[in-house]
Amino acid sequence: MVGQRIKTTLSITVNSHLYQRLKEEIGSRKISGFVEKAIAKELGEYDWKLEREQKEFQKKLIAGYKRDAARRPNKEDKMWEEAGIEDS
Repeated sequence: MVGQRIKTTLSITVNSHLYQRLKEEIGSRKISGFVEKAIAKELGEYDWKLEREQKEFQKKLIAGYKRDAARRPNKEDKMWEEAGIEDS
């Protein structure tokens, strides 16, 4: 059973005009395949968009951390400063 895809029945409701158009343009026996491909394409685009948004968020987060790090003196630098030893 390796490599086999398990099929599941999905019942959906669509406008009768849309169903008639599907039957005419796709053929009644090919509607399931068409819908499956359309959903897979849409989900692929959704995954791509989500991944892009996550990467953008990551970049903004890193930039924010770097900005904060540049604003605040690092603890070690502060300890040397309090000890009266300067970096030359």
